[in-house]
Amino acid sequence: MTYGGGQPVDRRMSTRRDLRVPINMKPPNTSSVISGRAQDISVGGMKVKTETTPMPFQIGDEVVLLVSQVYFNFQGQGEILWTSPTAGTFGIKFTQLEEEPRRSLDKFLGLSLYVITSNH
Repeated sequence: MTYGGGQPVDRRMSTRRDLRVPINMKPPNTSSVISGRAQDISVGGMKVKTETTPMPFQIGDEVVLLVSQVYFNFQGQGEILWTSPTAGTFGIKFTQLEEEPRRSLDKFLGLSLYVITSNH
């Protein structure tokens, strides 16, 4: 978020949905799994909170993501963009989503896969 005139300005390119969904994450090529809760999600990434200390990931780390709920199933890969160790939160940018998880995410967010915007 950027601040302008004392008020936060959200410059994200896509809609975010506030939620509290259990999520499992792990670095690729490992068997260790870190549990957390996705706190918001968009087509581009998500914010996650974990109780695991110390902070399990660093900026630039790659993670495999898995959400398995009756109303929302999702699997993909992402990169840690930011961390807030004191809050136990971090931001993940999706780097690899197969077609089916992308459709599931779009459906969950109530978005269309084929929305085209133009400045004309």
